[in-house]
Amino acid sequence: MRKKRNNTPDLEDFELQVSPTIFFCTECGKDLEDFDLNDKSKDKEAIKQNFKNCLESGKFKGDMCSKLFIIKEDESNGIAP
Repeated sequence: MRKKRNNTPDLEDFELQVSPTIFFCTECGKDLEDFDLNDKSKDKEAIKQNFKNCLESGKFKGDMCSKLFIIKEDESNGIAP
């Protein structure tokens, strides 16, 4: 009799594969709620300017801006220099 394969991954293996290595900045707090659904997410230049202001003021904490990740066009958007 053939042995049935277990296709269910171990939880530990799954977490290792899925766990992000990037820490998203969430200093915007409440502004992030439903961000992708409101009109603020449409103005990409304003979001990029906001990110620049966060960097200059020291408010940015993380590896990537959450807002820029939401609207990103490519993999390099929102990554701190």
